[in-house]
Amino acid sequence: MRITINGTRWETSLQVGVDMQKWDTMKGKARGFDKNSNLVNEVIDTARDKAYRAKIKIEQEEKLLTPQNIRYYFSGQRDMERTIMKLFDSHNSFCEKKVGIQIAQATYDRYLTCRKHFSEFLKKEYNADDLPITRIDKELFEKFELFLRSDKKCANNTTVKYIRNFNKIVRIAVEKGWISGSPYKEVGFRLEEIEKPYLTQEELHTIEQKGFATKRLEVIRDIFVFCCYTGLAFSDVKELTEDNIQLGIDKYKWIIKHRKKTDVISKIPLFSIPEKIIEKYKENPVCVFKGVLLPVPTNQKMNAYLKEIADVCGINKVLTTHTARRTFATSVLLLEGVSMDIVSKILGHKSLFMTRKYAKVDDMNIAKCTAPVREKLQKSVS
Repeated sequence: MRITINGTRWETSLQVGVDMQKWDTMKGKARGFDKNSNLVNEVIDTARDKAYRAKIKIEQEEKLLTPQNIRYYFSGQRDMERTIMKLFDSHNSFCEKKVGIQIAQATYDRYLTCRKHFSEFLKKEYNADDLPITRIDKELFEKFELFLRSDKKCANNTTVKYIRNFNKIVRIAVEKGWISGSPYKEVGFRLEEIEKPYLTQEELHTIEQKGFATKRLEVIRDIFVFCCYTGLAFSDVKELTEDNIQLGIDKYKWIIKHRKKTDVISKIPLFSIPEKIIEKYKENPVCVFKGVLLPVPTNQKMNAYLKEIADVCGINKVLTTHTARRTFATSVLLLEGVSMDIVSKILGHKSLFMTRKYAKVDDMNIAKCTAPVREKLQKSVS
């Protein structure tokens, strides 16, 4: 194929051949209707159509019509400037600048992990390091979902969250006008409602009173119990300092701190049990060196050791740092009659919808709240 504009030409091979006797020079096509002739003519028609579409695109973008620009669009070089991984990297670089200002570190980390998974997916499924943005379609979404479930062994909700992270990148491409829309809604990914565990008052007391043979488990137990009585998230308790302990309106000590995830101020009354734990670690070398109140390890270590603690205490629940936050909301506050509005305020939530995911109205709550009604009705009967 040869394209000439103002005396300048560009040539490229279409990678098909035809017998010279079957070539029609005037029409620029192969004669006859045999299999090879049909193939040759189909390739020629496709190339011609592609070249004309490149011409139209150049004119629409008000760029100079040259053979070089035709080649640029025709060969897909333009598409390879607008690729999924390049857009992913651009997005993540911008997110990194917003960490601690507009987004939490955990959010940024999740995008990094999503990018890593998507890169591995491209290599396995397409044998490629990158793909043009224009390759995004429903099939790609479905294949990425299957990769997350099968190769990465992600549970449903984890899979859906990564798909949503990826769709954020796709929406940026839509906003830039690089693609017409996202196929996300066509696929219809849904989060499943999962009943997340919390400790009952009896289970919490069991852990509090348990003696441990190793100092390591004792420290983790103390930090976990502290979180069960304060509701602080792992990222917040890790950086808790003396400055966060202040006198509240009732003249008792409170924990007053901006939540790392939402930057909402949490104001938490400091009960006697967590206050004693703070006092216990006042001279701890790690606390003194870092200027913090508790010697909190990494989240991974915390969760690993909490599994050991659950086994030792005979508690058949998966304990994590987040279990403590749910325990505080449900067994420490809600069960003792604290209203959902107050629980939400203490946890530093922006909405009651989020609080209801933490504070569960269980059978014990129902029994306790309906006890006065039961007593009143029994008296009226007697």
